Order: sequence, then structure tokens, then C-alpha cells
Amino acid sequence: MYHSVKEMITIFQDNIPIYIQICNDIKEQIIRGQLNDRDKLPSIREYSTIYEVTALTIQRAIQQLEQDGIIQVRKGIGSFIIDGSKNSLAKKMIHAQTQEFVTRMKNMGLSNCDILKTLKEELNHE
Repeated sequence: MYHSVKEMITIFQDNIPIYIQICNDIKEQIIRGQLNDRDKLPSIREYSTIYEVTALTIQRAIQQLEQDGIIQVRKGIGSFIIDGSKNSLAKKMIHAQTQEFVTRMKNMGLSNCDILKTLKEELNHE
């Protein structure tokens, strides 16, 4: 269900705060169905072990997920994924990734037609 610690260390990037990277990883687990609506998340202590980071870093990630409306924190009980999070996250993340991709392609001088042509060619090669 969880990434191995070795996998996580390799995905941490210097230019993005670690707690944000952990948030994104948890969001991706939800989208992939590794975590589902109403599931209880591991405790802060468990996540600290999984990601090999401090409890404070995990606490920041949990707070961010709560602010984003992905989870609900119940004091003394745990953190739970809110119903509908998977669909909502998938739409938001797909939109963000697509927007970022299109922006990068346009910054490289490609037109909308060039971008579509390149995408079609790439999809046909899969």
C-alpha cells in the first residue's frame, strides 16, 4: 500500500518543500486507488517512518491535505479521506499537469496545432 522508503528518498526534490511532495504522493495514492474515500490514513508516527522525515514535516503535510479539503482530521481518532476526493483530485491534477505541459510547449515556440500533432504522434507510438 505504501511506497518503500527507498522509493520516496529518490523522489524528493530540492526545489519543492518535502511536505508538499508528501502531500502530492498521498494525493497520487488516492487517485491510483491505493487509498480510498473514508480510509483512515496512517498516523503521523507511521508516516514519519514511511517517509523518513520528522513528525513536524508530516504534520504540515496533513494540515495541507486538510486545508485542500482532501482529508478530515478527527482529534484523537485520526485522519480520514473525504468522500469524493478521488474524482476531485483526479480532475484537478490532470488539469494542472495539462496546463503545465501546454505552457512549457508554448514556451518552446510550439503552436496549438504543433502540440496536438506531437501528442497524437506520441499516443500512437504507445
